[in-house]
Amino acid sequence: MRSWLSLILIFIVLTVGYYCRLLIQPSVSSSALKITSEPELINAKTTQPIMTDKLPQQDVSSHAINDLHVNSGQLETVIPVRWKQTGQFKAHFNRLKNMADQGDIDAKYILAKSLRYCFFAPIDDFALQAKLETQASYSDASEAIDNTLVQFDYCEAINQDQRRQFYFYLEDAAKQGSVAAQQMFTGLTAKFYMHSQGLDDLPRDEFIRLRDKFNQQKVSYLEQASKHGSEKALIKLADLYRSQQISGNSLVKSYTLDRLIMEITNNNELYNRYAWFEQRQYSQLSEKELIEANNMFDDWLAEIHKNGTHYPNEK
Repeated sequence: MRSWLSLILIFIVLTVGYYCRLLIQPSVSSSALKITSEPELINAKTTQPIMTDKLPQQDVSSHAINDLHVNSGQLETVIPVRWKQTGQFKAHFNRLKNMADQGDIDAKYILAKSLRYCFFAPIDDFALQAKLETQASYSDASEAIDNTLVQFDYCEAINQDQRRQFYFYLEDAAKQGSVAAQQMFTGLTAKFYMHSQGLDDLPRDEFIRLRDKFNQQKVSYLEQASKHGSEKALIKLADLYRSQQISGNSLVKSYTLDRLIMEITNNNELYNRYAWFEQRQYSQLSEKELIEANNMFDDWLAEIHKNGTHYPNEK
């Protein structure tokens, strides 16, 4: 009798244990699912669709950001050629100059980049000493001095007239369609252009004419680069329109450019920064302006995909 009672008791314990496991298992699976999905949510871009409640229903052509973002993988990432040469630049200058004279677009870009770098280097030992004495008081004096010594050594024996030629090679390469050269205009101001080319003392009317011509060329080159997927160009244009340094439909264009940056970048920090700008600007746009911005976005993005390239915002 006792053996039967023992068997019945064991059976009851096993049965209860089996059903307990069944009841507990779903909650464990659910927890595991959350753990695996959290890193994806943390690392993923929060691609919220552009709100369309302002727009008439018939005018909304589903170009929400997260729909179009899928296509960015079709773009070929392009990194510009390495511009800094080994050793001193004087050892490469004549060879690169000859190549540029024969139409080599990469040689023109390397000359432009190197000569602009050298433009800021001390021209001789006296200038070097003066600069080092100034930098000695910096909070990051050690790093600043090291950079100056490297720059001085790289640029030794490149005279001031040669250094000024950076703009000649830059403009030539940009005209030929070098996106690397075109996006260099993001770091050029009209003031620096006029000074570097020795144009500060021109008569006022001529000074204004050349300054305005430079600004127009700068915008033109940046727009060309942006349509080849240059993040640097898109960023600069967006900032210029947002600060109204470029007139003409500034709000619509800056909003459109913010969306384009969000669309093609793989940099989460950059994406979040321009998503913040885009959200602020959205509320300022009228229905008509939103429709115009959406159409401009579609056309600009189509141009980028037609060209098929992406130039990330590398430092």
